[in-house]
Amino acid sequence: MRDIAAYWQEGLPNIEGWVNERWLPYLKLVDDTQNALGVKGHIAEIGVYHGKLLIALAHFAGPGGKVTAIDVFDDQTRNIDGAGVGSLEHLKANIQSYGPDCNIEYSFLKTDSTALNCADKVSLVRDNGPFRLFSVDGCHTAEHTLSDLLTAQDCLAPGGVVLLDDMFQPHWPGVTEAVALFYGRYVPRLKPFLYIAHKLFFAGHGWHAEFLKACNEHAGPLPEAKMTQMFGHSVLSIFP
Repeated sequence: MRDIAAYWQEGLPNIEGWVNERWLPYLKLVDDTQNALGVKGHIAEIGVYHGKLLIALAHFAGPGGKVTAIDVFDDQTRNIDGAGVGSLEHLKANIQSYGPDCNIEYSFLKTDSTALNCADKVSLVRDNGPFRLFSVDGCHTAEHTLSDLLTAQDCLAPGGVVLLDDMFQPHWPGVTEAVALFYGRYVPRLKPFLYIAHKLFFAGHGWHAEFLKACNEHAGPLPEAKMTQMFGHSVLSIFP
């Protein structure tokens, strides 16, 4: 599938997983904003399952782009929160069926993401990155999510955006706890700028204003959109 809109309509419903349809306009907006700002980089996701969101993000990669999937895949002994029984074979089949029809290089890193050390991150950026879109949707414990946020931050390209799933999700309170720890224990180089349907978007300090402005202009007079503060930073929150 060449077009993200076509994938959203025809591919997304055929892949197991959890993706909210309200994310699409803002994913496209982030991509458009990055292109307007000349942001370069590749795509990565921690916690891939069968590729429902990863394949959507791959549609933004463009010819010659790289897409990295980090997951325990079939090694379910490491799936400590039981969030989806993944299959690398199933993921590759979905990419074959629904991935964008252009020259994209896919990499599959089978590991517990908390095992990535500094040398691993350097290698990841050198070989597959840096990343302009980095989705975090792995194990939902506070420890894992905090580690994954730090990994995403360390591997992000200038102007890159981190997407964190399950923020304020009552079934996975560890994710919200992890963000509180991220800002309580560290001095992060990321600021949140958008919250919609349990997805929290972050950008680097020097880029935050551009993404916030784009989202605010896109939301316009929506009654469910509100400018608010999160961890001392301005965020556009869209409820429900």
